Amino acid sequence: MTKKRRFPIPTRKGPPPREIPPLVTRRRLRRNVGALLGLFILATIVVAAAFAPLIAPHDPLAVAPEAQLKPPSAAHWAGTDLFGRDVFSRLLFGGRISLLVGVVAVLIASVPGTALGLIAGYYRSWVDGLIMRLMDLMLSFPGILLALGIVALLGPGLLNVMIAVGIAGIPSYTRLVRGSVLAVKRNLYVRAARTIGCRDGRILLRHILPNVLAPIIVLTTLDIAWAILNASSLSFLGLGAQPPTPEWGAMLSEGRAYMHQAPWITIAPGLAIMLTVLSVNLLGDGLRDALDPRLRT
Repeated sequence: MTKKRRFPIPTRKGPPPREIPPLVTRRRLRRNVGALLGLFILATIVVAAAFAPLIAPHDPLAVAPEAQLKPPSAAHWAGTDLFGRDVFSRLLFGGRISLLVGVVAVLIASVPGTALGLIAGYYRSWVDGLIMRLMDLMLSFPGILLALGIVALLGPGLLNVMIAVGIAGIPSYTRLVRGSVLAVKRNLYVRAARTIGCRDGRILLRHILPNVLAPIIVLTTLDIAWAILNASSLSFLGLGAQPPTPEWGAMLSEGRAYMHQAPWITIAPGLAIMLTVLSVNLLGDGLRDALDPRLRT
């Protein structure tokens, strides 16, 4: 009796499974050494600032005239300032204020900027012209100069610095979101939503906004560094944090008269600002590369 010859049943190969964009983004970030380095440095700074009351060896506001202008030592890791206050402790507590100012200023800039960009890009007509001419007027002034003018009107103080830096950053978000909306609203799913009777608000929030979030996230990340720099500059000029509040820009201003005698007073906050801005920029560049659809395979 002969055996029947069995032939393999042919199987139809379908298309490869699609990769989920969040997983693709996460994998691309893990491969980016610069982004990982920036994330590590930024996370270290944030954790140190958040747990400043537990890490700081001294009271940042405690005055000790007998210990003024002491160089770095085991007792004072970053030295002391003119009033004998521990520079390292003030640096930790100053990080809480500087990071908070940067985040709040970016929120003040991104929320209204995104809303104005959505409206201008979706409706066009005279609304678009009015919004964009207002943004052009704001962009005609340098960001720091515009923030300086707003603080001069509102008065010195941390809250006013946040508002001023945030208002100065609105045009960047408006122009970016408007350009993205102009490209997205031509897609078929937007036309289909409009055809079945969806309202403009639903189309903007459910169909257009999720598809323009990637560039907004990248700009928000990079804008935190810009906000921290501008806020520190205003505090350096005496318009932000007022003595004896520890803030990186104010600490730079306090130590500029003692650069030759006690350079550690300005070196410590200067390094803190530099590392924070560098880490945010590295992370922002990595996010831009990971979220760029042209780089996905």
